[in-house]
Amino acid sequence: MPRGQFVADLQKAQKDTLPLGICELQQGEDDGQFEFEFIGTPTSGIVEPVKITAIIPDVSEYPTSHEYMVYCGDDAPRTIGAALQSVRGTNRKTVFELLDIISATLTRSTPDRDGDTQMPDSQLETEDEESDQDVYDDDHEAFEISAHQPTLYAAASHRTQNATGRLFRSRVRADLLAAKTAGFRIGHLGHLMDGLNAFVTVSIRMSKLGISEEAMQAWHVNPKEYLVLIIQYPNGYKTNEELQACDSMRLTPNLAMRLCAAKKYKPTLQEAIKAFTTVKKNFQDDSTASVLPGAQETGADENALRETFISKPLNGFFQESLVPMLRVRSSGGLDWGGAEAWYTEIASKGAGGTGIIPDRFYKPETKNDTLPDIVTADHYSERSTAARSFPLLAMQFALRHFVRCTEFCLVCHRKLDVELEAIKPYVCDQSLCLYQYMTLGFGPSIEHEVLTQPQVVDLLISFCYHSASARKLRDFPDGLALVVPSVDLAQYHAPDPAFGYRGHAVPQGQSAKASREPQELPAHEVGFDRDRLEMIFFKKPDQCPVRRGSWIMLTTQGFDSSEMHCRVVDVTYYPTISIDEPVVLSSTGVPNTSNVGMGSVNARPRTITPATTPRWTPASFTVYAQDFEQLDKAGKCISICKLLDTLPSVKALQEYLATKQPADLKYWVERISPAALSLLRWIIASNRACIMQVDGDSGSGVRGQERLYGMKDFVQFRFAMGAPDKEQRFITEVRKTTQRLELEYPTIFAFHGSPLPNWHMIIREGLHFKQIDHGRAYGDGVYHAKEASTSGGYSGMNGGLGYGAKGTARTAWANSQLRINSAIALNEIVNAPAEFQSHNPFYVVQHLDWIQTRYLFVQCQPAEGTVRSIEEKKPTNAHPQDPQRTPTGVSNPIVIPASAITSRRAASEGRAPTSQSPAKRIKGLGGFDDPIPIEDDSASDVTDAEDLAMLFEEDDPEPEPVKTDPPCQTLTERPKGAATDFVAGTLDFTTLPIMPEPAYANSASTRRLMKELAALQKLQNATALSDLGWYLDAEQISNPYQWILELHSFHVIDPHLPLVADMRRQNLHSLVLEIRFNRDFPFTPPYVRVIRPRFLSFAQGAGGHIVQGGAMCMELLTNTGWSSVSSMESVLMQIRLAIASQPPARLDLSAGSRGDYGTGEAAEGYLRACRTHGWAVPPGFKEMAYGMPRAGLLGGGQ
Repeated sequence: MPRGQFVADLQKAQKDTLPLGICELQQGEDDGQFEFEFIGTPTSGIVEPVKITAIIPDVSEYPTSHEYMVYCGDDAPRTIGAALQSVRGTNRKTVFELLDIISATLTRSTPDRDGDTQMPDSQLETEDEESDQDVYDDDHEAFEISAHQPTLYAAASHRTQNATGRLFRSRVRADLLAAKTAGFRIGHLGHLMDGLNAFVTVSIRMSKLGISEEAMQAWHVNPKEYLVLIIQYPNGYKTNEELQACDSMRLTPNLAMRLCAAKKYKPTLQEAIKAFTTVKKNFQDDSTASVLPGAQETGADENALRETFISKPLNGFFQESLVPMLRVRSSGGLDWGGAEAWYTEIASKGAGGTGIIPDRFYKPETKNDTLPDIVTADHYSERSTAARSFPLLAMQFALRHFVRCTEFCLVCHRKLDVELEAIKPYVCDQSLCLYQYMTLGFGPSIEHEVLTQPQVVDLLISFCYHSASARKLRDFPDGLALVVPSVDLAQYHAPDPAFGYRGHAVPQGQSAKASREPQELPAHEVGFDRDRLEMIFFKKPDQCPVRRGSWIMLTTQGFDSSEMHCRVVDVTYYPTISIDEPVVLSSTGVPNTSNVGMGSVNARPRTITPATTPRWTPASFTVYAQDFEQLDKAGKCISICKLLDTLPSVKALQEYLATKQPADLKYWVERISPAALSLLRWIIASNRACIMQVDGDSGSGVRGQERLYGMKDFVQFRFAMGAPDKEQRFITEVRKTTQRLELEYPTIFAFHGSPLPNWHMIIREGLHFKQIDHGRAYGDGVYHAKEASTSGGYSGMNGGLGYGAKGTARTAWANSQLRINSAIALNEIVNAPAEFQSHNPFYVVQHLDWIQTRYLFVQCQPAEGTVRSIEEKKPTNAHPQDPQRTPTGVSNPIVIPASAITSRRAASEGRAPTSQSPAKRIKGLGGFDDPIPIEDDSASDVTDAEDLAMLFEEDDPEPEPVKTDPPCQTLTERPKGAATDFVAGTLDFTTLPIMPEPAYANSASTRRLMKELAALQKLQNATALSDLGWYLDAEQISNPYQWILELHSFHVIDPHLPLVADMRRQNLHSLVLEIRFNRDFPFTPPYVRVIRPRFLSFAQGAGGHIVQGGAMCMELLTNTGWSSVSSMESVLMQIRLAIASQPPARLDLSAGSRGDYGTGEAAEGYLRACRTHGWAVPPGFKEMAYGMPRAGLLGGGQ
């Protein structure tokens, strides 16, 4: 209902962030009335808020044809009243859009405190005017790289204001068109062409970025979503040259950028404003957060704009570094890699940018051929002119750091100089970067992981505990300023009977010596009251050794010497101190005598109960005061185990988060120490593999369908490691090997087992064979077994002696609900055993790109009721496996669901390059060796008409009409060419099986098509029919989006063409074609199909670029080869020449073949041709070729 829509829009605007200067939005007394106040900007001269009223006279017309009446009170400033009278273009606008228009108008017209008024053409200032406004002296200049580049719009004074404005709009249009031509979707919000506050959006579908499905899952993005870069120009659009001419002080008020994800190619105006709005997290600190939903948050509106997993670190990086790097590239001629390295070096040294750039920065960056061209494209290398598009450069820079995020540090953004491959990004080895990564919230939300994937969190903690207890950790949470309890020297000096730190054998009884030993912290003697949770100092120190919030490790004397960890609550009544309920680590432990790695499972933290002992029990405590970074490796491993022992179970974490708002573990201060919480964050954030639990608590859902059959009593996880392009490299190797060996089964599966202490590093480094743990009797490579029992034997090996409370043996995390015994991975391998390092009795694979992890199986001894048992069921749609090499699970051959494996589908979609067409990379997609499957464009978001219209050049003023002779006389003036048997105007259109007229229309596209028709008609009237070779009857065109065209006179091209003889034999004088245009024309190509006659197919030896079904198969007519600047005259000429090219088209002369092509078969042939060649299908093709409405046009989803 119209009134309901108005009320809903008004309420939504009240909840959202209002435009600049607008506040106190309220519904008025009358129907259709609302009121608000305008307070101006901080620099405006408005003293008191101005009350403004807006009325819709007829609410029943809202929101399609309504009008507004806007006025203010008599006491309002004269400038406000005059500005409101000049407001235009408010009809049919929503409430929020009206507010935005009024905000822009009043802000522009309101004088500041000095009496100056903002001018609409302020973006056209000359350099001298800009320099006069620089009120910052040299002492306040931020770090800058010197560059002397004139601004584009320092126009001569003799030019008129209208001409300069036209030049400005032309440059804006050219910049956006460059981004559109490069393959991106372009949108705008606000008054872009007026030089006022506006947003420009550049977006691309996630599925076109060459990111594997596993990486998308790890990054919490959807292939159907758009990656959207929002660029805000608060003071009007600024070109690349103008932005580079700004110092950092003047750059901030002129430019801002945000990287987001959304279901639509551009956000709404409210969402764009939200993207640049930040709020304080709490009153205790000054940290801010965006009001947009986070990467892992799911709101009520699934189409809403949200942050990506990497938005926080990249937004600041873009704002601070992008323009200076562009300045470096403009002046020094470096590529992205060289510019980033040079800028980082001079910025870290605090030097200016006037020095000579060393030669090492000019070394070209190695191109990753597995990435799509649209990710690796560089606008600087493609154009030599200085007028480059800033939106395109910004988006290319954004794709570089989004798609290749694992190659860069998330904090300092330096290129990581390591060989390790990971599916998730992380930080470099600088401790400051790790500290900022954890404290600034750049990492994943551990609360979200605990709530959604509790088994994965349990698994990660268990892996870390096993590795630390065996002293096999190599990376530590240094830089987090961890303060830990004192290290027990008895544990520190305990000998490891089998292994040293890295798994190398040492003599029996010899301990792993450290370079420096930790020092025990002083212990304080106290009395402890278990009932009242109080301590008292019998010998009062001069100064209280603890303060509120300190964590201590308390030990009582007597029969129960349990180790207790607790937080100090109150020291007001010192020497009596109050503490929180302590976490008790039992002193009892079971010696580790088995190989399953299950030590003291009953030594679990518990809550104490009042004891029947005297009130003050003798005890002693030490404060958490040991600097973690000062410990050596052995001390750090012991401290990590101690902190993890104090953690509650994952189930307890879940229960806490489910009952608290906000759901944040940092508020559980009485139960989790800051050091333990920081360690938990580090364990989850430093995991660089994608691990997704298959067996959820409910046992249902999409993940449950991916459960593999044959591994009974094992908890299953989907498992992926390596760089984001690791999957693509694996598929490429599968495809090449399949074609080379002509394989029926492209891949095989096998198990890989490793001791539990190794898995913490495996999920961070990936599989490799740099270190030797068990010897290499069969050569170098990653070892795989055909039976799960074989790999399980290696996984169950003990990695060393663990340490629990008071020196007792423990290798497993006591609070684990999984209670892991062993872990083995199921890997997919290229099916070429003869080319392995060894294939009997084990597969020893030396090529890492031939291996891709798929599943992780964990054998557990869970506590009763903690892990839900899953009934074994064979998948209904199984992935086909090589029957000679099917691996064996617990007792039977494994059966893998087809939905879990994508390599076979990807391998079957490739084809070898033909001899006539060289293998090449396709813009935005793969190439012949590496095609990316054509996606269904039905979910493609419809481009707004205003975004399309903005890209068209402005029409020149229409000249005065000149009287001409009647059109009939023009026909008599057509020149005579070569003889032809074609007669214009003889085609009977009623006999043609043509598709229904398109129901869509777009004002900008319609205007362009009418220009094309007029140009073709003019050319046709002035050219001989035989020379032209085509004929278009304009009088028969009732819809500009659908043309019927005739091609003829092929004998003029070559009189010996077989097609000429075929047409003469069939008594045919022309070929009849139907041409249909999309709503996005000219930014998408037309669809061309033959109606009559029928032709032989390629398989029958014919050519002419006509596929089975009648569609024209040309790269020009796909998104890959189409150019928006192409004229239809050149398109028609190329189509005619293509039909006559070698091998030429041939008519089907068989009996009964004189019919016409159907309307549907041509579209199927077109799609097959695109898949075969790796060409991009235009968005909205089904709507154009089948007459099907696009999703979302009729109320469907986007």
